[in-house]
Amino acid sequence: MKAGNRIRVSTYVMGYECGFEDFTVEEFRYCLGIFKSDQHRSAGDFTPLCELYERGPESESDYIPNYGSYFTNLVQGWSDLPS
Repeated sequence: MKAGNRIRVSTYVMGYECGFEDFTVEEFRYCLGIFKSDQHRSAGDFTPLCELYERGPESESDYIPNYGSYFTNLVQGWSDLPS
């Protein structure tokens, strides 16, 4: 993955998938990710790719003392589009 690549991300309303949106991956403060809109860009509200990982079919809820609950086996939450 590099800046300039195109990705497709699922959009959700109240926890339900309602469609898809295409974005161009950018580098912002040494991190790859996306701005979800022009308003997000103006406000500096950047979404790094690491926040786009989702629970997969083999994901399970687990718990670590002094850390808390988490999900295992997260998967890429976007589709790579052809250049």
